[in-house]
Amino acid sequence: LFLIQQKFNEMRVYFLCLLMFGTLTSCQRNQDTCSQNNLEQIAKTPKDKALNDGARNDFAIQAAVGTMMEIESSAHMIKHTENRDIQNLATIMLKDHLMAEKELKSIAKQTKLYVPQELPKDKLATLNHLDGLDEFERNLFYAKLMVKEHETAVKLFSAGSSNSNPKLAQFASTKLPHLEHHLAEARLVLDIMMKISGDKGEYPLKISQSRNHEHTD
Repeated sequence: LFLIQQKFNEMRVYFLCLLMFGTLTSCQRNQDTCSQNNLEQIAKTPKDKALNDGARNDFAIQAAVGTMMEIESSAHMIKHTENRDIQNLATIMLKDHLMAEKELKSIAKQTKLYVPQELPKDKLATLNHLDGLDEFERNLFYAKLMVKEHETAVKLFSAGSSNSNPKLAQFASTKLPHLEHHLAEARLVLDIMMKISGDKGEYPLKISQSRNHEHTD
């Protein structure tokens, strides 16, 4: 039964990534269709009762909350934004953090740890605020949020690499380079959003062309 559930989770992540890639590709081909993004058909990860009890580890708890926040906020952005840079960033975040969430939960079950499976009220309030903004302000807010969340995550996982739980320590050490990369990408996108906010003329087109040139080199 455990192997069946594990296989189901792997397939869920695989098909989710395919959906994200298809959505992103469609948006890049035709900017007018981006507003059709819809993640409602993706089932929420079912809550696992085995994670409701167990020993409490501060790193595991904080990592679980941070991962959930990055998943939820990125899913919101893929659904609502038509900005290519934001969509690229959100797609990377969603894919990588879904995998990290799966790994963390597996470790928690193996070592009998409690991990939260719902966001705290302050994080939910942030998501509600995100949804209430117009598109440009939402893009800018999301970019700032990703920088802030990943600055916190890099510090958390740096300390977590020496966690007393060896599996968590290994998890933190393995994920730290990915989080540092995410932070660098988030800062780059934030810089683009900040510059666009000061020049809504030709600057967005120049930035997009510049990034396309970088990817083709």
